[in-house]
Amino acid sequence: MKLLPRFLFIACFCLVISLEKTFAQDFIYTNEQSIVKGKIVGFEGDDLLYIEETTDKVTTKKLNTIVVIFNQKGLFLLPDELITKPENRVEVINEYFNSPQLSTKYDLLVYKSPVDVIRCNITYESEEIVNFKTIKTGESRTENKKELLLIIYMSGKHSFFSDPTPLVNELKLLKEKIKLKVVSEDNEDNQTKIVAEKKVAPTQAVTEPKIETAPVQAPPATVAPTMPTLNDEEYQTYRKKAKVKVDDFISFLNLISSKELDASEKDKAIERAVGLFTPGSTIQVSMKMPDGSIRLTTRKVEDYLKRLKLSPYATVNIEWTDVQYISELKQEADGNYYGTITGEQRFTGYDPSGMVKYNDITQKNVKVMVQSYQKTIEAMNKQEWGVFLGNIGIVETK
Repeated sequence: MKLLPRFLFIACFCLVISLEKTFAQDFIYTNEQSIVKGKIVGFEGDDLLYIEETTDKVTTKKLNTIVVIFNQKGLFLLPDELITKPENRVEVINEYFNSPQLSTKYDLLVYKSPVDVIRCNITYESEEIVNFKTIKTGESRTENKKELLLIIYMSGKHSFFSDPTPLVNELKLLKEKIKLKVVSEDNEDNQTKIVAEKKVAPTQAVTEPKIETAPVQAPPATVAPTMPTLNDEEYQTYRKKAKVKVDDFISFLNLISSKELDASEKDKAIERAVGLFTPGSTIQVSMKMPDGSIRLTTRKVEDYLKRLKLSPYATVNIEWTDVQYISELKQEADGNYYGTITGEQRFTGYDPSGMVKYNDITQKNVKVMVQSYQKTIEAMNKQEWGVFLGNIGIVETK
């Protein structure tokens, strides 16, 4: 019986050595609140064997002194599992080394109380907050990192925002959440995609699920042959990129109005938001007056954002829904493509007690432009396209 641990170690050691070129560094979190970086080479009894980052010497560490081990695929191993359930040791170790990366298409936000996992794409991150768009609903949200246990990024990297030492039980729950929730949601997405594809006739192209008010049009045939144009594939790509730019702007609005963000971070967000627009772009804002009338004001984008930064409300929430094209991209005489995207914005300002102090719903139209330019790479000129937002006007205020 004493030979069993040695056998397990040899099996695992051979496995890891054979995959040494494939797997990168491991991060070993100890109950002394330290992080050891190195490469795991095996397990023997209740010992972990690894090569430290700065040396080629094999070092051992007791499993009961380790809280969690992460690799650069976003996978993690709980030594407690190896100690309390030795019969599952080979399965747990193989899962850690051989499982594919959790996701290369989205990030995972992990809440600590209660433990929950959200699939999302992070659009902005500072030391204090993270702004993201959920995969399941497409909703843009902002979260204070104080509420998070960690983030597992689509790159495979991870960041803890709380000391994991007292949170072993939470990490166990997280493993279950990833298996039961994240995996099941991925399967749901795949099934939805398969069903959608089956509903499309073989000769038809798969279109976006939203119904557009105007059909997608190819570039006009009257465009001069010397003028750079988008082919069908590029047209669809940049059409989608323009909508993403609108989503990015909405995310910046919530960042700039957030009371959780310090002034310097807000200034950076303003600078990045202004960079989404063509120079001189304006945005129209409305205000419901006490007598029921609506006052409209037009401001430069940067001026509007600086005013939003100094919002008098304790908390502000800005949401856009039904974002879609009302005027498809068309190439004009200057060679650029222009279109209009519309969306319904709901603005809500709260007082310190959480009561609504002001709210309105406005229908807004956003001008978008896809502009061609020459980029020099290794002394060769290459045709590129950039996507920018233009003037934002109000159609209606409710």
